[in-house]
Amino acid sequence: MMTIIWSLLKHNGKPITAYAIGTSLYLLMLAALYPSMMKTGLLEAKLQALPPEVLKAFQYDKVTGFDNVLDLLGGNYYGLIFQIIASLFLLSLAARLLARPIDNGELILYLAAPITRHQYTTAAMIVMMLASTCLVVCNTLVLLLADWFVSGVSIDGLTLIRFQVNALLLLYAIGGFTLFIATLFDDERRAFSIAGSVLVLSIVLTIGSGLSEKVEWMRYGSIFSLFNTQQLLEGTDQFLIHLLILASISLIFHIGAFLSFRKRSLSI
Repeated sequence: MMTIIWSLLKHNGKPITAYAIGTSLYLLMLAALYPSMMKTGLLEAKLQALPPEVLKAFQYDKVTGFDNVLDLLGGNYYGLIFQIIASLFLLSLAARLLARPIDNGELILYLAAPITRHQYTTAAMIVMMLASTCLVVCNTLVLLLADWFVSGVSIDGLTLIRFQVNALLLLYAIGGFTLFIATLFDDERRAFSIAGSVLVLSIVLTIGSGLSEKVEWMRYGSIFSLFNTQQLLEGTDQFLIHLLILASISLIFHIGAFLSFRKRSLSI
């Protein structure tokens, strides 16, 4: 099993590392700029000029202000930007782990060896979870470094934990879904487009729900409603409920991917 996991990590290490380092550098840049932006008042002035619907779509809250760098990151990274990054990251990884090997016949090399479908599927799931964990851990370490070494940056530890745990379970849930879709089709492009369409729809529903109070119900059709940065900053008790739902979604889709890949016939 460890041989399969190491092989998959070796083949997918570069994109995983690129996403982890890229997002971490972006967070470091925002944290480093935060003190000067607060001193000049430039950020708040620009936000006040934006329509409230736009602020809501990016999960900014004028009421709470920016007393903490996480108030800034809640809208400038962990809102819409994080939704797009998470979708692209896990869509591409699921395609590389399952959809592409099925499509190009590479999977026959694994199955020809003393490797079962159960072992390969389990290895793919573990790699997806390790990749998601790597992304979140790198982001967390960078924010801790900024808290320690950048003057004027103060990060509340409990809020940071809420953000990162919620983000990790969101990645696990989306990863389970993308893997499940990848097991259903021989064509990589079809698997990618179907899973991508669902995630794009989720993002659109999240954005649309912020345009008017009359359509606020739309956000409940999006998985990203389970990662609400305003609620995380406020410390509401919705946090544990969201974690439980995300964990259940992740478990259901990972089991579904396991069963689907075990029963299907492969045209390889």
